[in-house]
Amino acid sequence: MAERMGPTPLPEVSSARGKVLSALASLEDSGHPATIAELADSLGGHPNTTRAHLGRLVEAGLVERVTLESGSRGRPAHGHRLTERGRLVLQAVQVARPVTTDELVLAMAEHLATTPDAEVHARAIGRHWAAQLADDEASPAAPVEQVVSLLTTAGFSPRVEDSGDVALRTCPVLRSAREHPGVVCTMHAEMLRATLERSGTGDLDVGLVPFAREGACLVRLTPAAGR
Repeated sequence: MAERMGPTPLPEVSSARGKVLSALASLEDSGHPATIAELADSLGGHPNTTRAHLGRLVEAGLVERVTLESGSRGRPAHGHRLTERGRLVLQAVQVARPVTTDELVLAMAEHLATTPDAEVHARAIGRHWAAQLADDEASPAAPVEQVVSLLTTAGFSPRVEDSGDVALRTCPVLRSAREHPGVVCTMHAEMLRATLERSGTGDLDVGLVPFAREGACLVRLTPAAGR
């Protein structure tokens, strides 16, 4: 019951699917749920593209699929209309600019940078992050494979180099990392370190070299000293 309290979450809606929601809202004035043909005609493009977007919107609970009365034999036609949640989401995405992850991390990093134990707090956050991303069971994969898998999920577009380093070619929090690398990159490195420890490969040190070269940061796995 507690999970139902408060506002509905605002899902991520791509530009293309936002246009489908807008078209459905416009076609509601016709007095009947919109067919795929009507939507495709309104949006342009191939009906299969419209059908695919509608499927995802139905799964998300933003659009309802209903059977239309045809009065003839054969496969019944289907129409689509916005759900109440779909109308709320459409209204929100039309006027709102949701706060990005980078903006939230930047605010956090700016605060931590003013504290005497910024690195300690960054490491703690990295470990909490690792716990949220962790599978229920330890991974049997090699350390580099674990790192690549985790970084892929987190949005860093990793690639293993010939040197064995892992290049991070994109960063979901690039602005905050550039302004406060000591906080943000420490958090990322500790997230990886905690993940490897959980899988039983904590005898490796994780080094993260921010902005090591044009287009990439680098992650380096080396044997931990004294282990």
